[in-house]
Amino acid sequence: MTLDTPTLFTSVMVAKLAGSAILILFFLFWKACGPVCARSLAIWSCGMFLAGSGAFLIAMRGVVPDGFSILAANTLVILGTGLGRSGFATFLGARPAIWLNFVVAGVWVVLCFYPPFFESFLARVNFVQSYLILTCLSVVWIAFRRNRDNLRTVRLLGVTTLIECTGYAWFTVNQNVLLYPDFLYAFGENFMTAYLVTILLSIVMTILLPACMIVERSLNGFREQANQDALTGLANRRSFLNGTQNWLSQSRVDNGTFSLIMVDLDGFKSVNDRYGHAMGDAVLQLFGRVLKDTLDVSAVPGRLGGEEFAVFLPDCGQEPALLTARRVCRRFSVECREASGGKLTVTASAGVVTAGGKVTLERALEAADKGLYKAKRQGKAQIVTMDFTPDGALQNSVAEAGFSSLRRKAA
Repeated sequence: MTLDTPTLFTSVMVAKLAGSAILILFFLFWKACGPVCARSLAIWSCGMFLAGSGAFLIAMRGVVPDGFSILAANTLVILGTGLGRSGFATFLGARPAIWLNFVVAGVWVVLCFYPPFFESFLARVNFVQSYLILTCLSVVWIAFRRNRDNLRTVRLLGVTTLIECTGYAWFTVNQNVLLYPDFLYAFGENFMTAYLVTILLSIVMTILLPACMIVERSLNGFREQANQDALTGLANRRSFLNGTQNWLSQSRVDNGTFSLIMVDLDGFKSVNDRYGHAMGDAVLQLFGRVLKDTLDVSAVPGRLGGEEFAVFLPDCGQEPALLTARRVCRRFSVECREASGGKLTVTASAGVVTAGGKVTLERALEAADKGLYKAKRQGKAQIVTMDFTPDGALQNSVAEAGFSSLRRKAA
């Protein structure tokens, strides 16, 4: 089976130009695309356009002068391929050396004016194919090492690019072994047809996948927004309760122990009334940062609503949970006072409960809420610990009064 040069390279040209048009449309009309994504699309679409133009010149071999086709077509392919890889790297948050693509293209142009190089088909093939192989390998490395969002489409693009890289390597090895005198002569061989079909299919995939990557990242962002409190960056009520319930469902088999802390900010309403909601939002954001900076990696903090927060501590007993509550409340009180220059007297009260896996989430939340209510009634800036007996009954509470001094200092 053999295919003619114009047909295959015209197909490559159409695919590349279509991909460039698709990315431009995303650039213009996809509102969920941020600045980094927009920049990557601009670079990527430009690269596809240049590579498509290079494929067009290759397809026109015999119509346009060979010397011009060799020089211009490969220059455009080198630039287009390099810019496409740079756009991909930019999409994943890397800062590629775009200038390097122009340096390589410049070296190619200079070498083409050196007769021994220009007249050697093998030398030209090795230069261009080596560059294409290296750029493909860089994409594969980036796809599997810089994919921080864990996008499936990025990994698929890495696999597709690896197949494309294999095609380039296959052609290069065959050319160095069989030593064909020129490109058109080599094209009639079956291995060349297999090479071009492989490249064409991989190119089609690498055109479709960028659009899929953009959509997947946007959908992930929408899901994250649906599960995240916009003000503090913590899990919202639904996400917190669902995550906690999932852990409890899995731990009932092992009868694991967990702790739950419910925290309410004392005097928060007076901050809103006196300084406005902007200051109130700043206080909530500060408490969210305190939780993130203070808690262990295994802890799950969330904002239940208003100035009420919760912290789920898996595999955690009463003493570590109480220590965690102390650290959070103390640090928030100090940082709030320092951040406001001593103007704000906002403190935190907490209810802490420790239970086994047989205790339902509803009962644990109810117990922690009772502890929080008692803490608020006992003068605020307090911690009240609740506990369950082995048979599931709620034990008497124990008050932790170590924060009243902080409250007096803040006042």
